Amino acid sequence: MDDRIGKIQDIEKRLRTGGITRREARKEQYDFVTDCIEGFLPPFEEMDVGELEVVVVKIVNAYQRPAAQEKIEASMAALREVTDRPEFKKFTSVLSKSKR
Repeated sequence: MDDRIGKIQDIEKRLRTGGITRREARKEQYDFVTDCIEGFLPPFEEMDVGELEVVVVKIVNAYQRPAAQEKIEASMAALREVTDRPEFKKFTSVLSKSKR
């Protein structure tokens, strides 16, 4: 799935460099959506391009959300570790006194 997400995210770049046509890009997005979600989608030729792009973005975001959340939590834990140090607390105390 990571490879498919990466390929979907690179569509605009591949379009700009002439690697694929706009129709091929939309077909790739359509196939990606139909593989990822169940339910009725109109035939490719009838699919609204704007709606297709919105669905693609929602799927990619939903897939990447757990990893992004994990990174945020790890960053927050590292930040808490730094701000809980006595040296940091002393430094911020000195700074707040100097502003008065």
